[in-house]
This record gives sequence, C-alpha cells and structure tokens, in this order.
Amino acid sequence: MDILISTEKLNLPPEMLRELAACRKDSEAAVYACLQKIIDDAEKFRKFHRKRHEKALQRSIQWGAEYDVYLQKHLAAGLNLKIAKTLAKRDFIAAHPLTADGDDYPGHSNPALRRYHQAYLQSLPTTPVE
Repeated sequence: MDILISTEKLNLPPEMLRELAACRKDSEAAVYACLQKIIDDAEKFRKFHRKRHEKALQRSIQWGAEYDVYLQKHLAAGLNLKIAKTLAKRDFIAAHPLTADGDDYPGHSNPALRRYHQAYLQSLPTTPVE
C-alpha cells in the first residue's frame, strides 16, 4: 500500500522536517528507514510522557490520601472545615518539608493540596446507589 503524504499539511517541528529533507534524496529503503526512526522516536516519547503522567497521578493520589487522613482527624475533633484544612495543611507540611536535594516532594500551596485531595477523592471507588 502506497501512501503519499505532504509535509505541508503536517505540523512538524523544524528538526523533523530537516531529517525528512535530508533523507528524501536517498534510496527508497533509506527513506523508509528514516521515517521508521522518526515514528519509533515519537512512540518512545509518547510512552515516556504517559508513564511520567501516570507516576505523577499516583503521587498525587498518595499525597491526597495522606492529606485526607489529616483533614478527617481534625474534622473528627469537631473543628470547622476551614480550621481543619489549615491544621491539615500544617500537618502535611511538617510531614513533607522542602529539601534542598530536589527529591520528589509535594507542593505546599493550597491549590496543590486541593489537586492532590481531588485526585485522591476521584480515585476512590464509587458505590452504586440502589
């Protein structure tokens, strides 16, 4: 099956266009090898990108679960929601101080904690209502 592709209709980065231009004067086998290399590189990037996002989601869920434990502890003590969130944030920050070595550590801002908590809550299985 022969497919003719016009690079003018594709939104390709300049370096990819340079690679295609460099290999188009070669033999047909060399052009296919060049195209296969580009496709393989794109697939590697997609896998890396997907794994990176999956790992980030898992960390968010883990940190959200930890924050939820702190929050539920303070709510169970009879505190109102705003104070419970503030104290849960303090507990979370105490458990995860920012380090200078650049390890994986969660953000401490309110939006970051909200994202972690939402990711955790969305990961919980929902029970069907009968």
